[in-house]
Order: sequence, then C-alpha cells, then structure tokens
Amino acid sequence: MEAINKKENFMSASKEGFCQACHLLYERRLVTGSGGNLSLRVGGKVYLTPTGCSLRDMSPDMVVTVDMDGQVLEGAKPTMEAGMHLGLLRERQDINVVCHVHGAYIIAASSTLFPAPDTFPPLTPGFVYHAHPLPMLPFMVPGTRVLAETVTRELSLPTRKALVLQNHGLVTLGKDLKEALNAAEEIDDVARICVFTKGKAKVISHEDIEKICPPD
Repeated sequence: MEAINKKENFMSASKEGFCQACHLLYERRLVTGSGGNLSLRVGGKVYLTPTGCSLRDMSPDMVVTVDMDGQVLEGAKPTMEAGMHLGLLRERQDINVVCHVHGAYIIAASSTLFPAPDTFPPLTPGFVYHAHPLPMLPFMVPGTRVLAETVTRELSLPTRKALVLQNHGLVTLGKDLKEALNAAEEIDDVARICVFTKGKAKVISHEDIEKICPPD
C-alpha cells in the first residue's frame, strides 16, 4: 500500500489528507470494523472510501475517485452509501465533505430518544456552535435510495450541518475535512454525556445559545 506522507498538511484536500481523516475517525472510535464512510469533493471529482474496508487501513492507493454522477474514475467499488454522499454534495455547493460514522455512544443515545427536529440536547458550547439544533431521523436500512434521498432532503438547507440516524449513526457536513470531523467529535461528546448522565444533564439556556451563535 502507498504510504502516507506525514509532512503533508494535516487533513488537506488530498488523498493523503483524506486518509489521515479516516484514521482519526477510527482512532476516536467513531467507526469500528468496516463501518463508516467519508467523501471529499476535489474540483469536479469526489474521493470516497471503498466498500468493505476499515477506515483504519485506508491508504492513498485505496481511495476511490468518482465523478459527480458516481462513475468510478479510479479505484475499486465505492461505499454502499455513495448515493447519499453524492446527493448531498450535488445539493450543497457550500460543502465539500460528507462524514458518516457509527460511534457506539451516538447509537446508544439515539436508541433512547425519539426522532425530532431537535433531538440531542445542547450540553456543550462546542456542540451548540457546530451542530445545534440537531435533528434525528427514524431508522432506515443502510445503503438504500430511501435513506440517501431522505438525508439529502433533510440536509438541503444551508443552515443544516448534521443529523442523527436512529440506531445507525451520524452524518456531518463541512467545507473541509476538519469542519466535518470537528462536528462529529462534538456530537459524540454530547452523546457520551447523555449516556453517562442517563439524560439528566443540565442544558445550556436559550439565552446563552444565542450568545454562542448570535442570530444573523
């Protein structure tokens, strides 16, 4: 496998940076086994993780390159969630990254809550800044057109940054890899707090939320 150049700008818009992001997701246990997937728009092309591959093992030669219609230009078969990634990238010209993770705490918290436009409580300033309000959709079978179309529709508004899929995981968006991964980590922290406190943690007030994220 082609080695990653550690001197490459961390999580840059390159295959090396893309693989660094994959490794970080695995190290943070936001993905396990062969779960989770990532995409990065670079010009008119999109880098995708391959199907059936653990993000811990990603190297530049394993990155799948497709066009915006999903035609493979380089690499093996892309993730089964490619339709969701491409739908979001076509719909949202303001973002370049789609991150889909299956963290255990995110799934645990989602399994105790009900789908709603604002499901996870505002427990940390970082969560408020990166992801509040955070909607959750009911469970849908992974890799299906229904899932891809529903997620694309729900995240079509430019103010939407992320959503939770009940009993499945999380989707975050970003203009770059760092933004999408920062949101995923902040949401994972809130999910952990929900689990540790059994949903009894005090929330940040509406007044303070407006101070963290002032209305436009």
